[in-house]
Order: sequence, then C-alpha cells, then structure tokens
Amino acid sequence: MSKYLWNWFPSYLKERLRSVFTDGRGDRFECPRHVMFLFVDHLELAGKSPRLERWLERYPALASRHVDFDGKRPKHTWFYAMDLMREEELVQLKTMVESGLGEIELHWHHGGDTPETFLPKLRDGLRTFQKHGFMRPSDGKKSACFAFIHGNWSLDNSLGPDFCGVDNEIALLRDAGCYADFTFPALFSKAQPATINSIYYVVDDGKPKSYERGRVARVGVGQSDDEFMIFQGPLTVNWRDWRFKWHPGIEDGEINKSNSHDNTRRIDAWIAQGIGVVGRPEWIFVKVFCHGGQDHAAVLGDATDRMFTYLEKRYNDGAKNRLHYVTAREAYNIVKAAEDGRTGDPNEYRDYVLPPPLHR
Repeated sequence: MSKYLWNWFPSYLKERLRSVFTDGRGDRFECPRHVMFLFVDHLELAGKSPRLERWLERYPALASRHVDFDGKRPKHTWFYAMDLMREEELVQLKTMVESGLGEIELHWHHGGDTPETFLPKLRDGLRTFQKHGFMRPSDGKKSACFAFIHGNWSLDNSLGPDFCGVDNEIALLRDAGCYADFTFPALFSKAQPATINSIYYVVDDGKPKSYERGRVARVGVGQSDDEFMIFQGPLTVNWRDWRFKWHPGIEDGEINKSNSHDNTRRIDAWIAQGIGVVGRPEWIFVKVFCHGGQDHAAVLGDATDRMFTYLEKRYNDGAKNRLHYVTAREAYNIVKAAEDGRTGDPNEYRDYVLPPPLHR
C-alpha cells in the first residue's frame, strides 16, 4: 500500500537532490539562527471533562519549567473543534489564554456542505467564540480574525463531500477572516499536497484541493488580495531514525501517545527542514501538532518536558541559535515581518500585524 506517499515523495526527492548539489548549505546566513517553535493542537474535548481538567491542572506546571531566549514560557495554540463546542470549555480555556500560556483558534469537522450552508454555520460558530473574546476582527475590513485547521485534514474538499464538500472553501475562509491554514502535513492521507516543508500562498481555483501548489513566501513580495497562506510543518524521511528497524522513520511532527517526541533525532529533523521565508534563512519555523484532547497524557507528560529541555539546551545557546516559543498568530506575524524585509530579533514582531486575541 502506498499510503499516498507519492503525493509528496517526489517533492522530497527534489529537496534531497537540491541539497546535494548545493553541498547541503542552502541559503547562507549570519548567526544567530532564530528558531520559532509553535505547537498546534487539533483540540477535541467533546464535553469529556477529564480531558480539559488535565490541561488546566498540568499545562501551567509544565510550561513553568521552561523558558525561551526572550524569557517566555512555551505557548500552545488550541485549535478548538467548533463542531464539538461547549461554551463552558471556552470559559475555562480562557483562563490559560489570559495567563499567557497560549491562544485559541479554529478547528472544524464538517461534511456535505455547500457555500450556502458553509457560511451560516461558520458565522454562527465565530459569534460564539467572539462572545468569549476569541477570533474578533483585527480591523474594520472583516468580521472575524482566525487561523484554521480542518478536521480530518480535508481542506478545500480534498477528501470529498463526506468530509467537506465545498470546492471553494479556501476563498470562503479567506473572505470570512481566516489569515492562514495550519492543517498540514497530512501523512498517509490523499489530502497531503505535493508542496512540502513550506510557507506558501495559494489562490482558490474553485476546484478541490486548490492548495496543491502555490507561491512560496519570499522577502520583498507582499500577499495579494486573492492569496491565502498555507503554513506547513515538517515532512521528511528521517534517515537517522531507525526505531522501526526495517525502514527509516517518516517525520511529520506529530506528538501523540507513542511518546517519541523527546527523541533528539526527531527534534533535529524538525529543525533541519529549515521552513521559512525565502530570503530570510536565519528565521526558521518548526510547527508540531497533536490531538491534545485524546492524547493529553502524552502531550502533558514527561516526553514533552524532555522535548522542551532539549530544545532549550541544543537550540538556545544565544550565539548560534535562539529559541522563540510562539503561537500560530505570532508565527504568522513574524512571517509577515520577514516578507516586509524586517531583520534582527523576531521577538520584536510577535504582534506585527495581528494583535493578541483578547486585545482586539
């Protein structure tokens, strides 16, 4: 079974060949290298109180043991499942947002929709989030402001009507106030685009899977009104990871109950993909993801503690590497600063375009 590897494997081979012919150097940059680490969560609490209770109990203590170069604690981005919404959960999660432990964005499983049914559902859900201070507009141009992760990875009807059903979903999300999608990678799914290890822009063509390929983010090139940002995490064959013995590991940045995310070979592979804005190679973005409702024991456990410890030890020496814990919104802002030609310390650009949700 191919498990849809050929959706992206040719792109991986091209990356490997390019690395060989450039002697593995890619774009040269002056030290320090800045590593933006963002942890995005497909959060599905589904009214099961133990899932939320573990987060409220354990995450503040976990985060308190770690700090980045800027003196900031790890920041989680909870992409809260709108189709499983319980308002009392939003009220309790807000306490962690107010404490600076993270931010809330939008996750949504939906199926069989049309443009006529999609927008009313989205707007109703956004109004509920906004009642609690989330996803409010950042300016007067749109009625909301949010990042997005699609349920089952089926963005833009990529898995068919049972999972989405809206061929122009990207355009609808953009026009509703979505500033970027953080769904991918989607290992072993036909939803996975051919483009990998990139921050790139797509234009909705009215057909399914408009995000297959697009224009990579680049210094000096602004975003046009019809473009939409796709913000990817790492996807690669990790030739240093032979935990499965008969084949090398395929790395997609997933944090789950396997408790392997403290494996230094995995962490190094995330960094090595060098995801960022072309022309600003010293700023790289590492997006890992989890299902923190179902897998809360792993995500809030000792392996995550050790993962943060290794990041701080290996990638936060101050001279060669500086670590920055960021939310999805802050990562987006830093990308926009890079596109505008900003240099230096990315910590200065956490709120470059979009202010924090509770400050809008």
